Amino acid sequence: MTDGPDSLDDLRGEIDRLDAAMHDLLMKRAGVVRQMAGAKGAAPSMRPAREMEILRSLAVRHTGEMPLASVVHIWREIMAASLALQRDFKVYLPGGEDAHGLWDLARFHFGAATKLVPLGTAAEVINTLKDGDIGVLPAPTLEDNAPWWPRLFSAEANGPQVIARLPLIEGAPGYDFPRAFALANLTQRPTGDDATLVVALVESDADEANLAALLGGHGMSAQLLGTAPDDGGRRFMLFETDTFIAGDDPRLGEITKPASGIVDLKVVGGYARPIDIAASTGASA
Repeated sequence: MTDGPDSLDDLRGEIDRLDAAMHDLLMKRAGVVRQMAGAKGAAPSMRPAREMEILRSLAVRHTGEMPLASVVHIWREIMAASLALQRDFKVYLPGGEDAHGLWDLARFHFGAATKLVPLGTAAEVINTLKDGDIGVLPAPTLEDNAPWWPRLFSAEANGPQVIARLPLIEGAPGYDFPRAFALANLTQRPTGDDATLVVALVESDADEANLAALLGGHGMSAQLLGTAPDDGGRRFMLFETDTFIAGDDPRLGEITKPASGIVDLKVVGGYARPIDIAASTGASA
């Protein structure tokens, strides 16, 4: 059983050598991350767009026996550890019914060693976020009775925004996590395949279909994700566009006119579209 190049002992020895090589590379990567932290200075350490670009590159080049979903999970753990090397950060989650499934999702995405902090409500999560910290909240639906996203409309310019949609992969067996949004005090950056979230403050009699068509007419094809009343008798509407839109895009001002029924429009973040396991080149689930 121990004779020949393909014996179990030989194969186990090869695995040991590969493990040592991977560990050495991880330590070298950590050293580069430390150098980057010094070079960045006060710049934000968390870069969701950059992280997704890395994961998409892995998906494109991925072949072999190991499922792509597992590879993505490993790299997410590496990324979370790398972020922790640059600065301390916490992940805040709501309690109660809103917390259903979010804890496992946050742990899966942000790493086993990341500190998860439960709070009472989604509003507390948004109000607690400081630079460098992250909040995880359930994805909006049209059935929400007390949605959290209108708070982003009134947030300060450098306040919380949506930075990612979780989980980052779709179509993998066993990924039965709920959909959620990650929030942070960061500005969305384009990756080439993005969605943007726009909140419209509209008159009470504004028609949802007309508003969506108006956005589409300005090159911002949009889907309604949620509605909520405004204290002044108007309504908020949350739209998800099919492309990246900067917060200072001039089209937003062109649409905000009395005749349109839109009182104000504000970008409240966005995300790089998740990786579709089935559509990824050479990927196995």
